[in-house]
Amino acid sequence: MIFAKYLLKEFIRLYAGICSTFLFIYCVIDFLEKNTRYFPKYSASWAVIFEYYLVQLPKMFVDISPFSVMFSGIITMWIFARSGEVAALRAAGQSVRKICSPLLYVSAAIAFFSFLTSEFVVPSAMLRLQKVETVKIEKSALSQMFLESQWVRGEGSILHFKKLNQLERSLVEPEYVVLRNKTEVERIVHAQKAVFDHQLNVWTLVKARVNNFSEVGELLSSVESERFTTNVASQPPKLLREGVSSDLVSFRELRRVLNESRSTGGAMTSREADLYQKLSAPFANLVFAFFALPFALRRERQADTYIGIVVCLLTAAMYWGGSASMRTMATSGALSPHLAAWLPPVAFLFLGVVLMLRVDRRS
Repeated sequence: MIFAKYLLKEFIRLYAGICSTFLFIYCVIDFLEKNTRYFPKYSASWAVIFEYYLVQLPKMFVDISPFSVMFSGIITMWIFARSGEVAALRAAGQSVRKICSPLLYVSAAIAFFSFLTSEFVVPSAMLRLQKVETVKIEKSALSQMFLESQWVRGEGSILHFKKLNQLERSLVEPEYVVLRNKTEVERIVHAQKAVFDHQLNVWTLVKARVNNFSEVGELLSSVESERFTTNVASQPPKLLREGVSSDLVSFRELRRVLNESRSTGGAMTSREADLYQKLSAPFANLVFAFFALPFALRRERQADTYIGIVVCLLTAAMYWGGSASMRTMATSGALSPHLAAWLPPVAFLFLGVVLMLRVDRRS
């Protein structure tokens, strides 16, 4: 128990340091590149530049966390192996699996935390990044962030809008048409904007004019309404667009929209791959830990540790390359989105477990 606490303390200290170092290096390199053209071109202030990098930290953390786990695991176990503590535990009958189990548990916890960050923090942060780039740096109007005209179906109704405000997640100048049957219009509602009511799970029109029509198409009444509730439950169509990064939406939002798309017969294979990769991507934290620890414990020599680091880096490159290739195959329809998302982590995790068992047998 004392050794486990000591091990975890060292691992977490290294993980925090390595993760912070990677974040700092990325920001410095990106700043040196953008400060030659981008920032001076728009005369961006230091406060805006600071905000520009601050809102990118959640996404950068999710991306670099697996590599931080890998390096922290290798260095931590190498330190304890060099000091002879690992050899003493082995001599006392402790298996490699038991020695490494605290690090594997905390790696699993980091994977879960990474998923929570990508689910609840990254989408809003990436939207904020778009606003900083468009409005505060390039000094453009918010209208530059709108998407073109779209249609959204409801039950016996259609919601049409001219633009979608990605930051506010509101629809600009919507027009809501209620059909009496397939050929007759019962009601047309024009509004200033529409917002999504998460309690009712439908779109609500703000400052609307409601026009009611008879069966022969005559205007029966026209009344003003501060808020008018529709029966359209589809989320903003931007979630379905190929040009929109999946980082802008959460797993829950993407799943809801995909379910609605399937009910109307829509084909969203690429977005299905994004959906399942949102679950499988944080799993890389645990996968990299299973690879790092056996290489760190193979021998107590420093040269072997360096070789282990190089092998782990090559393995990480193969992992991400395989994940990208699988997604491409899923997008083209050659592979199931479920299989494309989970095959790389499961396969590499299996190899990592095999390596750990081999080290156990050699001890």
